[in-house]
Amino acid sequence: MARTPLYKTAETEMIARIARGDWEVGRRLPNEFELADEFGVSQGTMRRALITLEGQGYLSRKPGRGTLVASNAAVALSGPQTSLSPVLCGPDGAPLSLEPFRGRNATRAATPQEAETMNCDRVAVLERTLKYRGSRAALEAVAVPVSVIPSLDEDAPAELSALLEHHGVTCARLQADARAEVTDMSQSVALSSDRHTALLVVRLAAYDAAGKVIARQILRVGVEGARLAYL
Repeated sequence: MARTPLYKTAETEMIARIARGDWEVGRRLPNEFELADEFGVSQGTMRRALITLEGQGYLSRKPGRGTLVASNAAVALSGPQTSLSPVLCGPDGAPLSLEPFRGRNATRAATPQEAETMNCDRVAVLERTLKYRGSRAALEAVAVPVSVIPSLDEDAPAELSALLEHHGVTCARLQADARAEVTDMSQSVALSSDRHTALLVVRLAAYDAAGKVIARQILRVGVEGARLAYL
């Protein structure tokens, strides 16, 4: 049986503490060094766990304030709900406004996973670099069955439901998850950032009224303090 990664063990225990009320909303957590010592992991492992939980909406990390249990932690614990929409938020908690900067579109054969989840043979794809407040901040990859959208517009909005509406397609709901990564060499060049810069990776799926997946989007966001929330 595969061993559970240490960062996953730390994440699970921290979520359990929030769920039990041991860590109430607004509580300031110890610093990374103290948490790493408490959980018996390295500082790097603890930082990865904290970044992931921030992206999932459990924690809020702000310079000068430390790490707090986020006000929407209860929403994060309940997971995606039909009455709530996944929203990518910036450091100030407001929806993160990402603008198209540079991109390319194409059509290609669907990967086995795309063929299975979207029930298609070919997809229209869009890969872009996105800007936030004038700086390169995110990398985007979108795939849509060509039967839904034959070709994706390089200037379409970055937010997935708005991108679909730009092409005359309406989705019934969105589902998202988030995790932490660090940039590789090509991503660092594209974002004009240092190698191994922390990224919030958000994966979204758009569904039609019949419950079929009609689009998938992956956002790799390099904005410090960005998080995924359900609003």
